[in-house]
Order: sequence, then C-alpha cells, then structure tokens
Amino acid sequence: MNQNAFPHPCPVLCDREMPYPRICAHRGFNSVAPENSLPAYGAAVALGAEEIEFDLWAAKDGTVISLHDCSIDRVSDGHGNVWDYTYEELCAFDFGSRYSDAYRGLRILTFEEILQKFAGQVVMNVHVKDTCGLTPELDATLQNIITLIRRYHNEDYCYFMTGNVPLLLRMRELAPEIARCAGAETYGEDLVDKALLTDSKKIQLFQPHFGAEPREYVRAACEKAHKNGIAVNVFWSDDPHEAADYLALGCDCILSNDYQRVSAGIRSLFPAYRRDFL
Repeated sequence: MNQNAFPHPCPVLCDREMPYPRICAHRGFNSVAPENSLPAYGAAVALGAEEIEFDLWAAKDGTVISLHDCSIDRVSDGHGNVWDYTYEELCAFDFGSRYSDAYRGLRILTFEEILQKFAGQVVMNVHVKDTCGLTPELDATLQNIITLIRRYHNEDYCYFMTGNVPLLLRMRELAPEIARCAGAETYGEDLVDKALLTDSKKIQLFQPHFGAEPREYVRAACEKAHKNGIAVNVFWSDDPHEAADYLALGCDCILSNDYQRVSAGIRSLFPAYRRDFL
C-alpha cells in the first residue's frame, strides 16, 4: 500500500464522514488527568471519544503550545504568560502536580506532539486563541499551525474554532480545506450569521450566553443552523441528562470535561448516540 495515500496506521472516520451526534472531550478527559496533556487526550481517545478539543498559543520562540489560559499560573508552578517564555524555558516548569502529585513532572505539550500521537485517530476541535484580533504575530502562529496539520496529513481530521471573524476569514484564505467553526465572542450574537459570513460549517454555542430561556435559545439556534447545513456544537455539559437534552434539542456535538460519565450516560438516555462507527 502507498504509505503517502494512507498516512495513518489505524484511522477512524474523518470529520466530514464521522456521524453525529458526538461527544468532544474538552481539553481531553480532564476529570482523570491534567487538562491539555497527553494523558488527558490519550484517555479520551482510548475510550472512544469522537473528538478532542484543545487551545493553541505560541511560545516566545514560535513553538505552538497546547494551553487553555494565556497564563501558565493556574496549571503549573511557573508564573507569567506563555509568550514570555521559549518552549525550552516552559519545559522547566511542572504542569502536573497542581492537578495531582501523581502527575508531578509533567511538562507542557506542543501541538506537534498531539499530532504525532493522535493524527488520524480522532477528530480535533482546534481552538486558536487570540487576545487582540488578527495581529501579524497571530497570523504567523496560524501559518505554523496549518503547516503542522498538513505535515501530519490531518486536514480532514481537524477543524478550527474561534469567534474572531477576521481570523476565520484568514483561515479560509490560507487553508480552505480545513473546516471552520464560528464561536461566540459577545452575548446575543447570531452565530449562524457569523458562520455564513465566514463560510464556516459549524457553530459552537456558549452556555453563559443562553439567556433567560436556554432551551428555546438552543432549539432556535439548532433549527436555523441545520436549515443552512451547519452543525452545532455546545460548550459545555458535564451532566448526562443535560447533555442528552441538548442532543434532543438538536445539538450535534457536546463538549464535556467528563467524557466517560457523559458518553456512558447518554447511551442509555439518547439511543441515537452510537460509537460502533469508530
């Protein structure tokens, strides 16, 4: 077999072929391992998660890092922002012991390490983080991310997520083959209109923006999205009953911090959820 034609050893279905509904392990299975770590992503993939989600920033030397906050304070024994340090300097900090002493010595994770381990093994919700719009620095980071995705033949397994409209448009310009997900930035914005403007095939609802009638908000957003051929993620649910309700309202993918509990629960609560296509 031509290795270049089939670059991944045991691939699952890619993003455009993977059926809905899905559960996405937010920052990996982070109720059993430190968020944005190989143990967290590995646990989710091993248990059959259809998607994993992670956030990307650039270190001082341009290395693309998996980290939720711009600051390293909450998850490590270091202080400051990720861009204050080179990757080599970041590796001196402990990114595991704040979660549990069992993970003491865990180092920060790069995007390339995620691709080395999991390319072709799971759909990746790639949240490209920004703090002040589409800057030259962010544009350079985006180009580095795209280069890595292409290097590991993972274009069909990744989709970009951001609420930044100029960034979504730049993603379309640089890598039209990689799908995009329009996220929320402000309360009350119409994410379907944002998706149509940026030619994004998904939206990601944000729970704090649901308002006084959350079920009606979700139902209406799903109806409008589906009429326009757009899939709907919802961030987040860690409760199986709530997650099953979101699916019943029309959501396609639930982001969860507690992958096993939610996926196991909704199999009985929402029979349409099956994993035998993995």
